[in-house]
Amino acid sequence: MINSERQPTLPDGDDLVIPPKERRSLGALKRNECRWPYGDPRLKDFYFCGKQKSAGHPYCGFHMRRAFRPSHPREYRPHQPRVAA
Repeated sequence: MINSERQPTLPDGDDLVIPPKERRSLGALKRNECRWPYGDPRLKDFYFCGKQKSAGHPYCGFHMRRAFRPSHPREYRPHQPRVAA
């Protein structure tokens, strides 16, 4: 069963605040925990989100919304080759 924990919706540029005791290293991650990375993997303070992940996905609900945003419709313009002057 998926954890029904409420995920905050934040404006672009904001992120979840993960308390230090809930942060996960790669070795400490369990199969059902969010794999959203924080920081530079070359530094000691690098960690993963660790919250309950969404079924069938690598991230929790909040990070799923950040990672997989719907694309914006594009205006189709057929290619028109330039004519040499």
